Amino acid sequence: MAINKTPAIILYSRKQGETSKILTMLTEHYGKQKIIAKGSRGIKSKYLGVLEPYNYISIVFYRKETREFQYLSQADGIERFPSLHQELGKLSLAAIPCEIIQRSERTGHKNPQLFVLLLETLRALDAAACGLKNILRFFYLHFLIISGFEPDLSKCSICGGTSLDKSYFFELDNGIYNCHDCGILTEYSIGISGKTLEYLRWLSRADLHKVADVKIPAATGLELDTILLTYMRYHVEGLLNLKSIEHLEQLLNKLKK
Repeated sequence: MAINKTPAIILYSRKQGETSKILTMLTEHYGKQKIIAKGSRGIKSKYLGVLEPYNYISIVFYRKETREFQYLSQADGIERFPSLHQELGKLSLAAIPCEIIQRSERTGHKNPQLFVLLLETLRALDAAACGLKNILRFFYLHFLIISGFEPDLSKCSICGGTSLDKSYFFELDNGIYNCHDCGILTEYSIGISGKTLEYLRWLSRADLHKVADVKIPAATGLELDTILLTYMRYHVEGLLNLKSIEHLEQLLNKLKK
């Protein structure tokens, strides 16, 4: 049994027994890990305020590859992202990328690109005053790219046209698009506007920490969310019913009343 040290982000936390927690973390060096933190609950715990969801921490833990749960030895905070914990809307949004990774990543699969993407997503959400959904859309697209499902947004796959002045069909099975003149709507395609394609191209090359400054029309934003989530759910197992998205929708509905 090895003792390992690594930076980690807490994806999920649940109670274990009277005084402990089971934490699902994305670690920089050992991928996703499930870790038992004994004696971590209560006001006298040495981990008070450290082992909270979405915190960026440094951990020392006992790891055995054949064991489902590892054991925490030490944890120290690096970044807590205060506004995520103070603002309910931001907290709800931060839960979405964390749940996506929790459900999709294999335990022990080292994925440093994904670790950096999640860390920078949480930092961007913490710092932004507006445009928070753009940060989430950036995460969706770049999560897909890292996972090997980068869509080809450069041109119509049939005629090679690059202009965005028509309506189009986005093909879910292979991540390409066809213009209205070339393609047809099938059970594996979704209609998409040229404006939405334009924003997808922009998101693929944008600076994450600047995307919140861009205002996207509501209808285009809704289409972006539909395309990205549908494409992600088509290719990545386990993402059909994300509780974090359901919770966010319930919260927004309450705010409208």
